[in-house]
Amino acid sequence: MEKHIDVSIKAPYYTLNKLTEKTETIWLVCHGSGQLAQYFMKKFEGLDKETNFIIAPQGLSKFYLGENNFTGRVGATWMTKEDRLTEIDNQQIMLNAIWENEVGEIGNKKIIFFGFSQGTNTISRFAAFSKIRFDKLILWVGGFPPDIPSGSFDHLVGEEEVQFFIGNEDPFVKPEMLDEQSELVSTSMGIAPELTMFDGGHVVMPELLEGI
Repeated sequence: MEKHIDVSIKAPYYTLNKLTEKTETIWLVCHGSGQLAQYFMKKFEGLDKETNFIIAPQGLSKFYLGENNFTGRVGATWMTKEDRLTEIDNQQIMLNAIWENEVGEIGNKKIIFFGFSQGTNTISRFAAFSKIRFDKLILWVGGFPPDIPSGSFDHLVGEEEVQFFIGNEDPFVKPEMLDEQSELVSTSMGIAPELTMFDGGHVVMPELLEGI
């Protein structure tokens, strides 16, 4: 018989720059599968340091990336198919705690939720379940989860934006998927998403971040 127990754990996350009165935009960014937050956040180093504050949580599960899965570089993941719903609950608890610890009351800052690859599902769920006001939801070479319950975005005020960024050489994203994803977002959030195609593959293009 499978059982679960609530425990207290320590979860790593990283920040870039400082949250001050001069901060204009707060980013919460979720990495893709097999990445580590401390390296993923380097993609955002080109943003203005005074006006941008970046928070990069890390998936709770880590694994070796070597061929034999026992040595080599280490990566993290947000979830697997095993006990998936529990992992989703854990990641949302962690993200809420991180947000409360770093930001708390938002004030007049612009809020961007950003997900890359597998992280697009994680950040979309956070956007739904946290009920935190945001300005933009950026889904970079990834999708929108189809299992978010109806009514989860009833806190939106109608001024939010959703943007898909897709590389024209991405082997994981097929053209027919884009219409399905757009329909999912429109139905769930009531927002018609924007689509930006860029020259490249399954990667973040730092030079495009300043224009978001």
